[in-house]
Amino acid sequence: MNLEKIGEFGLIKRIRNWIKTSNPDVIRGIGDDVAIVEMGRKVMMITTDILIEGIHFNMSWIDPYRLGKKSLAVNLSDIAAMGGIPKYFLISIGIPKRLPISFISLFYRSLRREARRFKIDLIGGDTSLSQKIVINICLIGEGDKEDIIFRDGAKPGDDLYVSGTVGDSALGLRILQTKNLKYRPKKLINKQLSPIPRIQLGQSLARNHLASAMIDISDGLLIDTKHILEESQVGARIWETYLPLSRQYRKWSTFYDDNLYDMALRGGEDYELLFSAPRNLRDRISSLSLSLKIPITRIGEILPKKEGFRIIRKDGREYLPNALGYNHFK
Repeated sequence: MNLEKIGEFGLIKRIRNWIKTSNPDVIRGIGDDVAIVEMGRKVMMITTDILIEGIHFNMSWIDPYRLGKKSLAVNLSDIAAMGGIPKYFLISIGIPKRLPISFISLFYRSLRREARRFKIDLIGGDTSLSQKIVINICLIGEGDKEDIIFRDGAKPGDDLYVSGTVGDSALGLRILQTKNLKYRPKKLINKQLSPIPRIQLGQSLARNHLASAMIDISDGLLIDTKHILEESQVGARIWETYLPLSRQYRKWSTFYDDNLYDMALRGGEDYELLFSAPRNLRDRISSLSLSLKIPITRIGEILPKKEGFRIIRKDGREYLPNALGYNHFK
């Protein structure tokens, strides 16, 4: 058996079985967006993400400034998905020796600006020679122990919500990959190259105890929903027609896919928040959406585990999703 057979998530399951911690201070390790370590009334939150040239980004369509911004954003999104407060980060970067100093300068200038925006500090890292650009950030945050939102709290009867719109980033990537386009829609391109982590929304949901389980959409709506379902031991149904789709997505997706909802369901890197919540909190969640000026859309409901995971089409027919989204190695 090789990695192509089991995929990224099969590998992660094996690693969880191979290496287990017995340290009582570790509240949550492998299997959630962020590792959680107890520190009295507070908890320390630790996450890390890697971006590799040719896999996660292509230098023919991203500049060093937006690359720096995205590198930090994907880590900030993990902290947002737990309702935490980001504090410090370290960055290790592998770079080719022929890379211009101006490139590195713009990259770090972007990191500095984003760090100021989210009130975090760069406290260390490492550099190395590499054939391609490799960026690894470790982000450290904190939170109140009683406010943390994990993936395993969803209950049958809960509503399922998503922030913002979905599918824009995946469509933006398809457009970037299309040669000789005279016009490229900026909003879709920016969603792919400059995602905005939902830090404020995550903190508000956590502080007000409005979500029972939460995750950020990095691999795709379906596959990230499946992560919540597996950790919570529940099922779910999602209505396609409930999915929040942007005006530009509706216009441009028809050039790439006959199915309007396919990229919205399976496309990754939206970095929106997907969460479950009890039905009696609908009014409070609606009020939060209005106060933060962030769209929050109810797209489905949590079911008992035996009912599985299903999608409801526009005509009312149900189907079980097979290809869920991006999976490294497969």
